[in-house]
Amino acid sequence: MFKKSLIIICGICFITNVNAQKSNGVENSASFTAAFGSSFFSTALGYEHLWKLGKKQKWAIGGGARFTSYFGSNQYYTTAPAQLTSGKTGPGVLFSDDIIENIDSVLFKKSQVNALNLSINFAYAISKKITVGFNIDAIGFSFGAQQNAIFYGNNGIGFSTTAKPTGFNLLLVSDNDKGSLNSELYVRYLFNEKWGGKLGFQYLFTEYTTESKVQTTPNGQENDRFRQKSSGISLGVTRLF
Repeated sequence: MFKKSLIIICGICFITNVNAQKSNGVENSASFTAAFGSSFFSTALGYEHLWKLGKKQKWAIGGGARFTSYFGSNQYYTTAPAQLTSGKTGPGVLFSDDIIENIDSVLFKKSQVNALNLSINFAYAISKKITVGFNIDAIGFSFGAQQNAIFYGNNGIGFSTTAKPTGFNLLLVSDNDKGSLNSELYVRYLFNEKWGGKLGFQYLFTEYTTESKVQTTPNGQENDRFRQKSSGISLGVTRLF
């Protein structure tokens, strides 16, 4: 799956480069975004390089990089691997029901994850001032301090453990994803030629790996990866170059 993801990302870069040569339209921008949700807060500093497509150059596609910091309190992280949550891997996990008996949780009184990822970016210019866009992290790494936590099994019995953010991030499909990945759907309004503001919706995966394989499923599979799926409203400011 890792090789397939790299091939997809390289393919996107090749296609966008070919179209850029045809259109000669490029947009570079940097942005700072803050997002708020239930018991969490996050900030993101990002850079985008977009190639504009078509005669009117309304569509744009490209890549970028983003540094996200997540701050949570009293958050439950649940079993992460798709093989456990859905009993399968691949695109089919999108349409699979969760296997409840395989899902346990880890409670963090405090969680803080930092993620640096390369991103895939899309945009459409409704007018000269208004643009709608979507971006999603593709690959990178995470880091953060070790946190104390409590593991809870299906039997409701808990015990103490410690965990660190999962180090490697990779976009696959749904629960096949690994690590911490940020995505955003937004509307941007330009105040002038250089500055703009944006309002969006953020969907953020953060993931911890426990010090040992604390979970054992009913069929004997062991696990040390646990994920929190957070969503919230995002507000940001953008600078065009």
